[in-house]
Amino acid sequence: MKVILLSAGKGLRMMPLTKNTPKCLLHVGNGLTVLETQLEIIKETPKIREIIIVTGYLSEQIEAKVKKYKNKLNIKIVYNPFYDISNNLVSLWFAKHEMDSDFIIINGDNIFKRCVLNKLIEAKRDMCMVIDKKKQYNIDDMKVTIEGDRIKRVSKEIEMDKIDGESVGIMKFQNGANRVIKNILEKMIRDKKNLNVFYLEAINRLIEEGYAMYYVEVDENDWAEIDFHPDYELIKKNIEKFNIKE
Repeated sequence: MKVILLSAGKGLRMMPLTKNTPKCLLHVGNGLTVLETQLEIIKETPKIREIIIVTGYLSEQIEAKVKKYKNKLNIKIVYNPFYDISNNLVSLWFAKHEMDSDFIIINGDNIFKRCVLNKLIEAKRDMCMVIDKKKQYNIDDMKVTIEGDRIKRVSKEIEMDKIDGESVGIMKFQNGANRVIKNILEKMIRDKKNLNVFYLEAINRLIEEGYAMYYVEVDENDWAEIDFHPDYELIKKNIEKFNIKE
C-alpha cells in the first residue's frame, strides 16, 4: 500500500503565511510542520510502504524538508508544473504512474490521528472514503450524501438539508479499484473544463458509471484541515491530541 499526498497548491487563502512557504510546511507545533506531522503518523502505519508527494508551489522547499526522512520512509516526489493554473484533479493525474498498485489519497493540508488511517486500511471495501458526521456544516465543507453504505455524491454544493456527512479528504483504492480511478482520471483530463475541478469530481464520475464508493466514519475530532487562518490557529492550539497513536 502506498500513500499519494496532494501538496501542490499555493494555499492562497492562507496568505500572507504562504507567500514564501508551502501550506504543508506551516508549523503546527511540537517542532513539526503539517507535512512532518503526516509523515510521522504514516511511518507508524506498518502496511504503508511508499509515499508519493505531488508538489508544485515552492517544491524545492518540500524536497529539502523530506530529505531527513530518506532513511525512514520510501518517499518519491512527483512535480505538477501546472499547479498555478489547475486544481488538484490535475495533481492526482500526474501521479497516475503510481496507481498500478493499491494506494491511499491524502490531502496535503490534513492533520489526522493514526486511528483514521488504520480504520481505512482495515475496511474490507476496495474503494472507500473516510467521512465524519457533525451537527453543523460550513459552506466550504466537502459534503457528501449517502445511500445505505455507499457514497451517493460528494460536493461543496450539496444543499444543507441533504447533507449526510463530510469527506475528510482521505480515501483508498485497492484490488483493481486503483485501475478504475486511474482510467477515470485519464478520461477526465482530456476535457479542458476539468482542469480546474477538485479530484473528487472523479469520484462522482465513477459513481455515475455504476461503481460503488463505500465509506468509513471517524469522529470529527480525529482530524482537521487547514483552509483558513482560524483552522490553522485551532490546530496549533490542539495539536497534542493528534499525537495519540490509537
